[in-house]
Amino acid sequence: MQKTNAKPEPMISKKCLSVILLCIGISNFIYGQLDERDREYGLNLGFSSFLGDLGGSNDIGRAFWWDIDPQVTRPAIGFVFRQEIFPRIAVRYNIIYSELRGDDALTNNEWRNNRNLSFKSPIVEGSVMIEVGLNRFSGPFKKKVTPYIYGGIGGFWFNPQAKYEGQWVELQPLGTEGQGLAAYPDKEKYSKIQACFPLGAGIRYIASNSLVFGFEMACRFTTTDYIDDVSGFYANPDYFFEYLDPQTASLAAALSDRSDGSVPGWTTPENGRGNPNNNDTYIFGGLFTLTYHFTTTKKHKSNLKCYFNEKN
Repeated sequence: MQKTNAKPEPMISKKCLSVILLCIGISNFIYGQLDERDREYGLNLGFSSFLGDLGGSNDIGRAFWWDIDPQVTRPAIGFVFRQEIFPRIAVRYNIIYSELRGDDALTNNEWRNNRNLSFKSPIVEGSVMIEVGLNRFSGPFKKKVTPYIYGGIGGFWFNPQAKYEGQWVELQPLGTEGQGLAAYPDKEKYSKIQACFPLGAGIRYIASNSLVFGFEMACRFTTTDYIDDVSGFYANPDYFFEYLDPQTASLAAALSDRSDGSVPGWTTPENGRGNPNNNDTYIFGGLFTLTYHFTTTKKHKSNLKCYFNEKN
C-alpha cells in the first residue's frame, strides 16, 4: 500500500523573512533622513549567469567567474530607484527579472556529463543596496564619470524546472533528492523564496542634467543550494514509489537520476549528486543602466548629512 506523506511545503525561509524585515527597517530609516538630493528612476538591461552545481566550465572546482558557461547566459531586465543620502553615498532599490540555466551536457567534464542533469528557472529579485562613489577620474571626464561599488541585501523567488518528454516539469514539488519523504526525515523541501546578498561595482556617466548612463557587474550570494534543484545525494528511487502516487513517483525517479549508466556506481543511492558545502550564486553582468534624475523638494532635515559634515 502507498504510504502518505503529509509534510507541508515551506512558504518562505526564516533567513529570507529576516532579510525582508531588515530591508523594511533600513528603508524606513533612510526615508527619515531624506534631504534635497538627487533622485533617479531608471531601467537595467544586461545578462544573467548561474554559478552552482549544474553546468559550468569543463573543470570542477573552478571558482566564481571562471565557472561561468556563456552558452547558458540569458537576458536580464530590471528597474532601479536611486536616492542620494549624502555626498558620494546613495541608496538603491532594484527589481530584476531574468532566467537562470545550467546543463551538464554542455560541459566536457566526465563526471558532469555522466550526471546529465539540466534546469532552467525564472528569477525575480528585489533588493536594497548602498552605493559608494569612488574618486572621480581626472581630466575632461572629472565631473562626468564616477566609478562606484555597492552591496546590500535582498530576496528572490525561483522555480527550477527540467525538460522531460518535451514538457517543462517543476522540480521542487517532486523532491528529487528525497525531500519530504518519511524515509529521509532530515530532508525538508526547500523554499522557493530565499535571501541574497548583492556585491558589485560599476561606473556612472552623467550625460546631461537629466540622463545618467551606467555599466556594472554584480554577484548575488544566496542562502540556498537549490536554485538548480541539486545539492546533496541521490535518493533511493524505491522510496519515491513507496511514498508518492505512481505518476509523481515516476517523474521524481526519472528526473532524480538522468545518467545513461555509462559509469557504473556514480549515481547509486547516497552517492554525491551535488556539493552541499557551497550555496548557489548568480551574476547580473553587463548591466547597462539608463536613469532619469531630478532634484526633490526638501521634506526632511537630514541627520546623516549633519553627521557627515561634522565628521569631515
